[in-house]
Amino acid sequence: MQSSLSGKRQWKDAWVALLFLLPSLVLFAVFSFYPMVSAIRLSFFKWDNLAFPPVFNGITNYIQLFHNDRFWNSLRVTFEYMLGVTSTSIGFGLILAVFLNNRYLVWKSLWRVLFFLPTVSPTIAAAMVWILLFNPTFGYVNTLFRQIGIQGPNWLSSTAWALPTVMSLGIWRRVGFTVIVYLAALQAIPNEYYESAQVDGASSWRSFLHITVPLVVPTTLMLITLGLIDSFLVFDQVLVMTRGGPAGATEVIGQFLYSDAFTLFKMGTGSAIAVVTLVIIASLTLLQWRTVGFGRSVE
Repeated sequence: MQSSLSGKRQWKDAWVALLFLLPSLVLFAVFSFYPMVSAIRLSFFKWDNLAFPPVFNGITNYIQLFHNDRFWNSLRVTFEYMLGVTSTSIGFGLILAVFLNNRYLVWKSLWRVLFFLPTVSPTIAAAMVWILLFNPTFGYVNTLFRQIGIQGPNWLSSTAWALPTVMSLGIWRRVGFTVIVYLAALQAIPNEYYESAQVDGASSWRSFLHITVPLVVPTTLMLITLGLIDSFLVFDQVLVMTRGGPAGATEVIGQFLYSDAFTLFKMGTGSAIAVVTLVIIASLTLLQWRTVGFGRSVE
């Protein structure tokens, strides 16, 4: 009798929970799930003229995409951006988080706010500032170089320097988020670990390598995954700063998709690019979790 009542109560709680979740599930279905399914469906159609209905062409869009040099170039640029921005922001973020976690540091809250400000700054506004900073004639970066006798390059018009310049904006924006996440992880580490290491004669550097780094590995894995996803979604700063140029040096996958779908109106090809991007992100994320296994080893 008691188990029957307990089962009924569980069902009632489940229905109540579902009722509260229903608005969010409806919004997810309408604005996320349905567009995703529609994009997958449209990727099997040829739709280059919005005045005419789509025409089914099977996997032709995917075949053409994989034979397109611009697609492979945009994929290479995206991976370069991902590796550069993610690795640098995680490295700097951890170092800054350790610095801000120091018990003797004054004005901790102010420092944390200042480091987090780039994360909440509008991307378009930040990109416009970056264009001014790296202007070859009157930009502050080249002006500083001239003061020390170095002639700075034309940053955003150089095939060698355009991508690093765009990446520097991505790093600047991402470091603040990384710092805050690492700070939360560092504050969860018991101070007794460091005290024991100090008693045993371990230096600050060895404590960092053998205590801090291993214990924040799950956080690092999460930041790598988020960085991977964020890198494949980068678009607005590239559109404002370089529009994918010069000569495709900064054309990330998002810029390539935008160009094909909304400039050339190749909606079928654009949908195929979106589907391939989704598969790449999902595959890399699953591969990362299965092969690294950081979370399970630390727990």
